[in-house]
Amino acid sequence: MKRFLTVVLTVLAIASWSGKSQAADYEWRMATIDRETGIYWTTIAAKYAELVGQLTNGRMKITPLPAGTVGNIFKLHEAVDDGLVEMANWPPIFLGTADPTNAMIASFPTGLGTDSFHGWLYQGGGQELWVKHRQETMGMHAIIVGSGPSEWFAHSHVAVRTTADLKGLKYRTLGNWAAVVKDKFGAAPTTVPGSEIYGMLEKKGIDLAEYSMPGENFARGYHEITPYLIYPGIHAPAWAFETLIKLDKWNELPDDIKVAMTVAGRVVTHDSFLAIINQDLDAVVKLQEAGKNEFIRLSPEFVDEARVAAREWAANAAAEAKAKGNEWPEKVFKSLTTFQDRWRAGSKYLVVDHQD
Repeated sequence: MKRFLTVVLTVLAIASWSGKSQAADYEWRMATIDRETGIYWTTIAAKYAELVGQLTNGRMKITPLPAGTVGNIFKLHEAVDDGLVEMANWPPIFLGTADPTNAMIASFPTGLGTDSFHGWLYQGGGQELWVKHRQETMGMHAIIVGSGPSEWFAHSHVAVRTTADLKGLKYRTLGNWAAVVKDKFGAAPTTVPGSEIYGMLEKKGIDLAEYSMPGENFARGYHEITPYLIYPGIHAPAWAFETLIKLDKWNELPDDIKVAMTVAGRVVTHDSFLAIINQDLDAVVKLQEAGKNEFIRLSPEFVDEARVAAREWAANAAAEAKAKGNEWPEKVFKSLTTFQDRWRAGSKYLVVDHQD
């Protein structure tokens, strides 16, 4: 921590001493998964581009591009690899689960929560594993840029309180959570883009859907067409985005710009986390005051059963990957579960401002 703070202060000092902004030495484009009014754009992508410009005194200019600019949001890594853009900001789960690492490292069902996630990233080895994985398996450099708190578990047409209630339900979700609810609890997961969720819920083409945090979901109006709001969002208890850059492009940059981009990522990760929570708080209060939705808290038994099921999925996926020569899922799984178990065992002294 002391070394990191020293680097931050050094970069800020350089930026403040440099006088007027210089002409950009580097002009990079960053693909994103969000529209220009969306929360992932306003609190993460746009903020990161702005801060990098400030910390480099204008030498690095990053231009975020809204979703759809460079094609399929689930294939932004290909746009980086092909040189269509220099950077892509997104959640790793968009890479799918062929490498289970992507289903664990940025958010894991029943995994690290809003209190513990940053502790693992920055003090528990998470960031180091993340960066090394991208370098060794994708030939890319990853900067963690953006994070946020728990999502709603679901907006639903059906009251869900226990795992048995999921059986047969058409549930919009994705990643390893889709595999868990299908294989362990008999749900019928459906993966569709966020732009299609409202229409499918409205027509009851799906029974329930998870998408994002309370503030973002409120803006999309899902509460207007479903009677039940189900929480806590154990499928995504806390999460982070990454920015991917081809390793050779990253290695060409001067060290001071690398430091500035890394520091900016950490600052934006912290600030976006708090900004999103503040928007979420307003949304939850509005929903409670309106009184048009029934809030359902998942039972403790549901949470415990889900934790066992999610860890079983991850352990099996890690073992299968290791048998094929990929040891990364096992490394990440052991790292985050060891940290979580330690946190759960020792964190009882912490004061948490929360009420049901």
